[in-house]
Amino acid sequence: MKTKTLVIRYVLEFVVIILGVSISFYIEKQNALKYKETIKNQSLNRILNNSKIDSLDFEYNLEAHQNFIKSCYWVLKNKNNLSAFSRDSIGYHFGFAIDGNTFFVDNPEEYRGLKNSGLIELIENDSLVSALQNKHAQRIVITKMEEFIADHIKNNSLYLYGNIRFISEKKNTQGYAIDRTYTGDFTIPQVVIQNIEQKLRFHQYYVDQTKYELRRNAYIKKLIKKEIADQYQ
Repeated sequence: MKTKTLVIRYVLEFVVIILGVSISFYIEKQNALKYKETIKNQSLNRILNNSKIDSLDFEYNLEAHQNFIKSCYWVLKNKNNLSAFSRDSIGYHFGFAIDGNTFFVDNPEEYRGLKNSGLIELIENDSLVSALQNKHAQRIVITKMEEFIADHIKNNSLYLYGNIRFISEKKNTQGYAIDRTYTGDFTIPQVVIQNIEQKLRFHQYYVDQTKYELRRNAYIKKLIKKEIADQYQ
């Protein structure tokens, strides 16, 4: 009887130890998961803040490229009738049509950190994961467009410097120089016109891509807020 009692006692003690260890491992695992979720949400919050900054940059660039487009159209429309306009007007539009560009700087560090640490696997919404993956991959297009535009600026730089000069340091609300005057004759070389025509196409594509990125940013912000909110429900 005594032996049976000891066996039961040892069995119960063993079960208690196993349960204690299991519970300890479970708690430790849950704490580790909770910590990872916290880090993931912190990264998502930083991505959210970066998206807000990106949206401001996109809105700035959108307005700038729309102005460049207007000046490109003005030059192409009036290239054969420039003598009818003041040299200051010609200088203003040629300045934007030839020299206008922006510089967008992407900030993928938070996303890369999320991806490289494996924390991206904790994101429950597959649509958010997909949107984040495509976001930085497709933004290469924007920087490439700016590179192409910069190449066309170089192509026309000699004409710009030789025929347009600054009158003052006056700038528009975006910080672009606007007070220029045209000093050349009214016959524009065909190569300059062709460069402006091609530059116009890049500006138009840039505007379309920027509008798309603004919509995507709004979509990502919505998904991130939902992902974080669901975590605390």
